[in-house]
Amino acid sequence: MGGEFYDMGRGRLTRLWKARVPVKDLSIAVEFYRDVLELEVLIDDTPHGWVEIGWGKDDGSIILYVPEKDDKRQPGGDTGIVFATDSLFEVHRRLVDEEVEFVVKPERRPWGLIAIFLDPYGNELTVLDAAPEKK
Repeated sequence: MGGEFYDMGRGRLTRLWKARVPVKDLSIAVEFYRDVLELEVLIDDTPHGWVEIGWGKDDGSIILYVPEKDDKRQPGGDTGIVFATDSLFEVHRRLVDEEVEFVVKPERRPWGLIAIFLDPYGNELTVLDAAPEKK
């Protein structure tokens, strides 16, 4: 690398920064993630086919994008995204009131309460209310 020296730390992964979610229409997707899930639009680059949403610049964010027709990732299916909450039942009630479809209604697992819901394009999003740690 040309003799430059960069102090790059120890080479550890430090946090999840961004996740990408394919959608068919950015305006409909943004309306859902902003108005229903109450996330904030961080960057709107609609002319280039993507919008970044999240809670703020220092937290992880989601990039909503319109994939090309030949892109392997198309809307629908498991995103692998897990949201944390302090009250799964309240999130469930609020999203049901917004007519969001749940594929897994709130249920208790050994590690906490979990539910899985769909965005307007069938992308699965998980919400977890973790059980308090046992001491």
